Amino acid sequence: MHFRSKAPIPFLMDRFRVDDPRSGEPMNVATVSRDLSAQEISKADMRHLNESLEQRVEQRTIELAEAHRELLADNFELEQADQRFQKLRNELLHMARLTAASQMAAALAHELIQPLTAIINSVNAAKRLLAREDHASLMVAQDVADEAVAEALRASDIIRGLRQFVTLDQTERRTEALPSMIEEAVALALRSVAPLTARLNFELDEKAPEVCVDRVQIQQVLVNLIRNAFEAMAGQDQREMTLATRVLDDGMIEVTVADIGPGIHSDIAGRLFEPFVSNKYDGMGLGLSISRSIIEAHGGRLTAAPKLGGGTIFRFTVPPGGGGDVG
Repeated sequence: MHFRSKAPIPFLMDRFRVDDPRSGEPMNVATVSRDLSAQEISKADMRHLNESLEQRVEQRTIELAEAHRELLADNFELEQADQRFQKLRNELLHMARLTAASQMAAALAHELIQPLTAIINSVNAAKRLLAREDHASLMVAQDVADEAVAEALRASDIIRGLRQFVTLDQTERRTEALPSMIEEAVALALRSVAPLTARLNFELDEKAPEVCVDRVQIQQVLVNLIRNAFEAMAGQDQREMTLATRVLDDGMIEVTVADIGPGIHSDIAGRLFEPFVSNKYDGMGLGLSISRSIIEAHGGRLTAAPKLGGGTIFRFTVPPGGGGDVG
């Protein structure tokens, strides 16, 4: 026992006999005592540490079990969310297919209106001529019928071109004479805008005689731009259009169609090439959207800008000819 605190002191006492070194007989008993307080404290600390560790392990086990239950719940929610996402994705894909189909139908209707109208007019004219039964009328009727056949073939080419474009097939690009393409496009556009007339200016660069394009598709773009220019100037007395070509620094060929019409309405200027956006009260808003897509598929750009002095300038670029045909 501690003298001051009276606290018990654990100790270990060893006893041993002391013998007489001469006779070998026992002569005394000796004791050795060792204080065990520090050892007992260490044992108590160890017991406390073990108990604390067991409690911590038990608490951590409970926490891990709870986390596991939460993880299972989260995984279930994730699976549910993934199923909802897949369902929504399928619905969106279905809507996208319906939208693409409706846009394709609208595009076909938009592009086929002109050749079909020309076919109807030609057939009606041929019927009237055939009713006269004289030789001259029969000869003219034959020419008119040939025009109807040509328009029907053009309608077929338009369908083929749009089908290739929508299905991402490679367009049939060949080296084509650019001046003749422009002249044919003007002639085709004039059939749909008659009786409108305009002063036509041609500024064709001799250094840009050929381009490597799908002829039908690029003529489709040209007809759209030329027809739009005519219709933009329909309500004014003075009508003038300029078609120009030039070689750019990067080697691409730029084609320009400029008019002196009222210009583009400011409320749609930034959305001019979006589907179903039109500057005309009865327009479907697909011509420019399709045209831009065709030009971009050829590796070019189609842009619109105000013309100095009034009107609009449309510019598009296409690859130069001479690089070999692309099938």
